[in-house]
Amino acid sequence: MRASLGAIALALALTGCAGAGLATRPTPAAERANSNLAQDFLDLTFRLETGQVLERLLKYEGPVRVALDPALSSYADDLAGVLGAIRRGADIDIAPGGAESQIYVINVPAAQLRSAVPGAACFVAPGVQSWAEFRANPRLRWSRLTTLDRAAVFIPDDAAPYAVRACLNEEIGQALGPVNDLYRLPDSVFNDDNIHLQLTGFDLLMLRILYSPELRVGMSRDAASAALPGLLARLNRAGQNIAYSVQGVAPQGWQRALEAALDPRQTERARAAAARTALALGRQISPPDHRLVLSLLIAGRFELASAPEAALAMFGEAHRLSLAQLGPRNLRSAQTGYHLAAALLSKDPAASLELVAEFLPVAVSSADSPLESGLLAVRAVAYLRLGRLAEAEDARQASLARAIYSFGGTAEDQDPTPGLNPVASRN
Repeated sequence: MRASLGAIALALALTGCAGAGLATRPTPAAERANSNLAQDFLDLTFRLETGQVLERLLKYEGPVRVALDPALSSYADDLAGVLGAIRRGADIDIAPGGAESQIYVINVPAAQLRSAVPGAACFVAPGVQSWAEFRANPRLRWSRLTTLDRAAVFIPDDAAPYAVRACLNEEIGQALGPVNDLYRLPDSVFNDDNIHLQLTGFDLLMLRILYSPELRVGMSRDAASAALPGLLARLNRAGQNIAYSVQGVAPQGWQRALEAALDPRQTERARAAAARTALALGRQISPPDHRLVLSLLIAGRFELASAPEAALAMFGEAHRLSLAQLGPRNLRSAQTGYHLAAALLSKDPAASLELVAEFLPVAVSSADSPLESGLLAVRAVAYLRLGRLAEAEDARQASLARAIYSFGGTAEDQDPTPGLNPVASRN
């Protein structure tokens, strides 16, 4: 998970939000062709983010146990929720463990982690079980492995609670074998836009495929590819009757511009320029998809203070596109709805309330506490502007509760301040 790539926006400055839920039902896998799913699986398991191709399939053989650093003991229930979801959804024998585990979740001093891996919010390393072992073996990479017997998930000691929960989902999922991140995936934690904070139905299907007996450790990409049609026909019958869907390719430079726009180490002017570049390149993706929506949201955030009408237009376009592509019950559509609701507060608070009413249930069902907190904060400000003071206070208190769950601290730490820029990055 990259620190520069947040799930865009789900925190009013009014509240400060964040967080994945404890143990909710994952969103179902998107209905798409098994031929598309096969390509996604191969790119997740046989490629790295660098573009490097892995020569062999990697997964654990036998039960998988996960050890939690005592410094993170307050997240034991969150870990149990993640592992339970994997057991049920991916049919993997995985559970909390002790010293003889296969996966180790380790708290690391933040300065050390960021010095070793700049830009990382948290990450997984193969073949090690401690920070010292990782530092002693800096050249140990996924591409050098012939088997997968252990891995470590490293989380900085200053991570907000929501970030720890998100790391448990994404990095344990990747520690099991799907090591790539793909921006083209609309419904996955294996996507560096970090929109999803917990393993989705798609992710669990990918893990279930990987740990099916038809796929063996050490298989080549060609051998795995040959096994996938029959495997997917068994595991995802609905996908047999869906035609292959061509997905647009993001132009060269789009990802680099997107990451620069979200990099807090850059100046505000540089980030705004990068956001404009990402949007211009995002418009070249054909057919347009969630990557253009993401580009619109980021660019709109940088326009909000100086050109609120332009930002409102961008958020409105993003929302219309997301609804058309993914429908109203999708987490991405709920997030675009949040942006639009926040931007409408000054001119049409009643419209903001309607958007909150529509998309708050999606945030709740997705266990996305940042989005819950942000939407409740919009509700609080909208009620305040309409003179409904008691309802505004109720919404403010509810928003604060979700913000505290996400960021920790106390109500004083998360005290709402209406009037600030209403849309902020999750990271």
